[in-house]
Amino acid sequence: MRLLEIFIIIIFLSISKTIFASQWIEGNRLVIQGLDKITARIKTFEVDVAKTYKFGVLDIFVERCVFSKPIFKPESLAYIRIKDNSDRLSEVKFKGWMFASSPALNALENSVYDISILACKKDDKQLEKSTSVSPKDKMSTSN
Repeated sequence: MRLLEIFIIIIFLSISKTIFASQWIEGNRLVIQGLDKITARIKTFEVDVAKTYKFGVLDIFVERCVFSKPIFKPESLAYIRIKDNSDRLSEVKFKGWMFASSPALNALENSVYDISILACKKDDKQLEKSTSVSPKDKMSTSN
């Protein structure tokens, strides 16, 4: 009887793991919004996963980004690392998860810059490379 209970628990855990793990889609590009508080300018930019983007004196490195499937509530998460290069010593000012729906939940604390994520998306680069005819050529051949 005890063996049957353990077997049922193992099956339940394996099924629930696949159900909960499948609600996120792994993205390869993160849309970030940065605010320079001194000039009051907002800049929106996209950063590929595993790449670094320089915003002012900050180096923003995106380690991972995920977004929810369309059947769930829209949400984007990103694990990023931000280095401040304003001093001679470059130090990590932020390392952790940021949420698109709640930017103040886990925010960068900086006197000059505010960084928040807007969305995580998956660009299908293979699809762009596989087409041999450009859209411009398609229009000229159809006439």
